[in-house]
This record gives sequence, C-alpha cells and structure tokens, in this order.
Amino acid sequence: MTAVPPVALQQSTEEVASTALARKVERNRQYAASLGWGAHLSAVRRALNPKRTGWDDAALVTEAAKWQARTGLAADGLIGPATWSLLRVAAGLGKDPAISAQLPDNGPGFYGTGPADRRYGRAETVRALQAVAAAWQQARPRGPRIGIGDIGLRGGGPITGHGSHRLGLDVDIRPLRDDGREAPVVQGHPGYSRALTQELVDRLRANGVLRVHFILFNDPGVRGVQRWDNHDNHLHVRFASPKAAPASQTAAPTAAVPVPQHAGGAAVRPAAAGTIALGTLTTLAPGPAGTAPPYRFSPEDLLWTARFIIGESGGRDDLETHAVLYAMFNRYALLTRRHYATFEAFLRAYSTPLQQVLKDWRAARRHMHRPDYVRTGDTYKAPAPPGIPRGQLRGFHRLQQSRWDQLPDAARSVAFRALTGAIPNPIGNATEFGSTWQYFRDAHRRSPNLAEWQQYTVTLAQRKGWSWIGPVPGIDQTKNAFFTDRRLAGLPRGAVRILPP
Repeated sequence: MTAVPPVALQQSTEEVASTALARKVERNRQYAASLGWGAHLSAVRRALNPKRTGWDDAALVTEAAKWQARTGLAADGLIGPATWSLLRVAAGLGKDPAISAQLPDNGPGFYGTGPADRRYGRAETVRALQAVAAAWQQARPRGPRIGIGDIGLRGGGPITGHGSHRLGLDVDIRPLRDDGREAPVVQGHPGYSRALTQELVDRLRANGVLRVHFILFNDPGVRGVQRWDNHDNHLHVRFASPKAAPASQTAAPTAAVPVPQHAGGAAVRPAAAGTIALGTLTTLAPGPAGTAPPYRFSPEDLLWTARFIIGESGGRDDLETHAVLYAMFNRYALLTRRHYATFEAFLRAYSTPLQQVLKDWRAARRHMHRPDYVRTGDTYKAPAPPGIPRGQLRGFHRLQQSRWDQLPDAARSVAFRALTGAIPNPIGNATEFGSTWQYFRDAHRRSPNLAEWQQYTVTLAQRKGWSWIGPVPGIDQTKNAFFTDRRLAGLPRGAVRILPP
C-alpha cells in the first residue's frame, strides 16, 4: 500500500507571524479612524521613532510595540485607547492634566536642579521621589541630599534637550559624591561615590509607590542600571506608567462595528453592537441617591456622546471638553441615574443641542427670531412669558440625526477615549457647569472684570447649593465654570471612575 503523505494541518511559524501582523495592521487602521490619530500620522511616527525614515503599516506596528515596551505598556503594537492616551501627549498633540504635580525646589532629603518649570510629573512620580528622598534623609541626616533635575513640563509633551521626559514618568538624578558636596559629578571621576549611587539605585527600585521600569547609567559596577550613551553624569529613571494597557485592547475596536444610527429620534441597534468594547461607569462611594450599580456604556451612548461634544464644545479635543464630559459622567452616576435608564437618554434630556424641542423657554426666547428656528405649533407655559413658541434650531436637529461616519474625527476620538476610560478626570466630583461670564452679561448688560466674574460665580454657587471648584490649570472657566453639588461634599475626590473594557 502506498503511503499517503500527511496533510499539513498547521501553519508554519512564518505564516502565523505574517497573519498576526496582518491582523494588527488592520486593527491599527481601524484605531486610526476611530481614535483620530490617523490625521496626525507624521507626529505619531516622530514620537515613536524620530530617526526612522522608512515607514509602512508593518513598521508602525513594530515601532509602536517598542515604544510601548519602553513606556511600560503591553507591547502588542496596537495604538488603541490606552496607548493613544499617552502617545498623543508624547507627540505633542494634547496635554494630560494628570501631569501637574511639581517637585519643589527642595524638601526632606533632596534638592532640585535646573528650572522649576521642568520638574512637573505625575503625582505618583513625585510621591515616589519624595518617599525615596525622605528615607534617604532618615538614613543619612547629614547628607548629601539627592539632586533631582528634569522631570517634564506641566501637562507633558516634548521638552527641549530630551527625546523623552514627555509623560511625567522620567526623571534625571545626579550620581552621589563621596566628599559630601551637593554638586555635579561624572561616574569614574574624582569625587564620585559608587557605593552611595548604588544605595540610591536600590532605594529607587524599592520606593513602594511606583514601579521603576528602568534606570539608565553608565557605571558598569552599579547593579540595576542599563548602559546608554551620554548617561555618565546622571541617572535617567523611568517609572512604569500607572495606566496599564487593558487586556482587551487587542479586541476589535469600535470602528470595526457599525455604530447605531438614529432617524427622527428612533434608535436602530445593529445585531453586532454587543461586540463593541466600551468601558463601565462605576462609583467609589454612594451618592445622595444611594449606590448606583456599574453601568456598561453602549454604542448608542458612544454616538450621542460624540454629538454632545459637537453641540457643547464645537467638537474640540481639549481639557475643557474633557471637563464637560466628566461633569456629565459625575451627574449621571451620582445624581440622576435613577431617572434615566441609559447615559444617552440623560445626555439628550440635559443638553440643549440634543433636545428635540428646547426644554428651557429662555433658550427658545433667545433663538425664536432666527430663520432656522423650527416651531412645533405650541407655546411655553408659565412661568414663561406668553407667546414664546416651542421649537428647536434646524442645525441641532441635523446634529441629532448625523451618522457616526459624518461626525468629525476629533469628536469621535474624544467620545471613544472617554467611554473607554482613557481620559483623566480634571474636575473631581463637579456635576454642574455654566457660562457665568455670560450670565453676568445677561444680568448687567456688560462684561465683568475678573474680580466681578469670580464674585458672581461664587455667589451663584451659594444660591444654587453648589461649590465652585476654583481655578483649574488649563481650563478657562470664564467659558464654563464648574461646580460641585454640596450633597457630594463627603465623597472622595474622583468618586466616579470609568473602567476600561
């Protein structure tokens, strides 16, 4: 009997690798559209590897994986929500409000070197450095103290003199000297102490606040460091990002599934909607209405959130838009969840541009004489003055009926990142916002000065039972001031969280 050759049932290693790469390439194409980074491809490439000249889709996967590995993320080569939230900052395409903790000029066990405006980092980074320095002072009360230099700029992003130091995770530290002086020194030169520098490295790695990802330094006799060019006179410490990439980042992104469309206010849910990976809204403590169960965002929530961003902020991707979104998350989770079964229903009821008919007669009175005001044939009842016709602007109706693929990339990107937990909370537990500058103008028929605006804002808050959150770096509150309901005063800051999918 002639032997029959066995049938090949398995792909070769090369075929498997090629198939996996092709899948990642396709997923990155989808992420480029859904998150919006495809419109900034040149900046993304420069952030990943400024020295590379030959780029294609496969190279993007390779360089993304290397960048993720250097940053402490899962190195899968996919620029999904978690990676993009950091990469966009590194590329200089946005600021991160979490990078706002400044290391002082000096403190227990340390002194700062260089300009103070280059010592901004994440709160965890600064706490880790202060913990190391405090333990150092306790062990060596006579010094020398630790010299800490550049960390990064407020909000992160590119900084002169460095290819890194963009995410609030990097810090330059002077090696220690053996003569007690607090001054620069080069490893191997007179005055350099290998023993004290080794002790510093050991304390950094055992800081207990934030894991150290790597330390670059060129003394081969020091354990726990890696050699790198131009690191003879300082230790470059990179802490691991506290933003771990979610395991589900490798799942098909939102853009791979049709987002439900709405016509005339009626929702159409696609059969595949359940495969869209969105986050879950949770609370750390009960609000005035009690503890709300976790809420998983839906495709309808995603679509209406993008529309909300366009209607309320013009579709911008900036800190003020992020703040408005978190006010909505906080209000829904802590105050109004029991009144609305879904987040999109809450948005459509709350946001003026998303209302089929304007709820506030004051808004209708402002718009009623415009040619694009669509009347419904009825008038608002008391306490509204008689004769104000109910209706809505035609442009807002168009917005409410816009398909996902008709919405600007920036609005889609913000909505997707927000609903997957990739945008930090810049306003704590604030649940209210409004243009108190405009309110003052309406009441006094003139613009206020800053002192008048602030007093008006504080007084309005007191009258409403709110507390103004005060100035927030990066947010111009003359456009929208943010307030916390006083019933939430006992909650921990940032009581509402969005867990990644």
